Amino acid sequence: MSDKIRMAHGGGGEMTARLIEQVFYEALGGDFKEANDSAVLELPGGKTAFTTDSFVISPLFFPGGDIGKLAFCGTVNDLAAAGAQPVAISASFIIEEGMDIADLKRIATSLGDVSRETGIPVVAGDTKVVDKGSADKVFITTAGIGIIPEGIDYHPRNIRPGDKIIVSGTIGDHGYCITALREGIAIQSSVTSDCRPLHELVALLCPLAGDVHTVRDATRGGVGTVLNEWARQSGNGILIRETMLPVKDEVKGGCALLGFEPIYLANEGKMLFIVSYNKAEEALALLQSHSAGVDAAVIGEVTAGKPQVIMETEWGTRRVVPVPRGEILPRIC
Repeated sequence: MSDKIRMAHGGGGEMTARLIEQVFYEALGGDFKEANDSAVLELPGGKTAFTTDSFVISPLFFPGGDIGKLAFCGTVNDLAAAGAQPVAISASFIIEEGMDIADLKRIATSLGDVSRETGIPVVAGDTKVVDKGSADKVFITTAGIGIIPEGIDYHPRNIRPGDKIIVSGTIGDHGYCITALREGIAIQSSVTSDCRPLHELVALLCPLAGDVHTVRDATRGGVGTVLNEWARQSGNGILIRETMLPVKDEVKGGCALLGFEPIYLANEGKMLFIVSYNKAEEALALLQSHSAGVDAAVIGEVTAGKPQVIMETEWGTRRVVPVPRGEILPRIC
């Protein structure tokens, strides 16, 4: 590992994984290593999910949302991926000297609006102001807590060969939207960030309980990175089919222009599920019944063998989908 932090360490790929492994796992120990996006705690009242996250996106405002909405939804979705019903959120703002108060109020209002819409309260917070040049206008750090219903266990250890892989909708929308905005590409299309809370969508699968084996929101590093993590954690292979990936035509075209692959672009309103093969169609129907899951699709399955991700291309050939090694798109969330 490099002796200096680079932007690629925050990209969600291989360098991020090495940083966490070699710095934080060694320093914080076994309990920290067991955590995914949320830790599952056995408390006197039952299983509880706890999560924390930081948001440093640039630009602060984008089609479909802003850093305030993103911070709330991202925290709720991490809890939902553990199978929890979110109970409360906290939000801390690190503000750069000289930031326009009108922009800060707009961000706080956006966060508050989605809190009221979902009925999940923001119950605590903090503010700090740093010298001009010490931050980029505002960074937000959140924490969230949720209650996990009895019988729900979404740990990757549950993954089995034959399981089906489902994504809840079109992939790459958020990553492409932010990239186009930064690069000044005029988007004459419907592509906006998919930033939205997904706890209600995930809760639809509660009746399937033990047949839903694991769940993740595909944020930094996109679907490709999550699938690689699942392959490593479970010791199984994963096969996906390019023709089954739901990708908007505008995103496909933009990725071809920019040299990106949609499977690695960040999402802020999409969940990945691994479900028993005999319950996959039922799970898919439940997801498609919700407005956040109308484009849900089965994209592949878990296989026995080497823990790697293989894509069957639209030409019928097969190739490895590796973990991204370097910087994909910094400050995407």
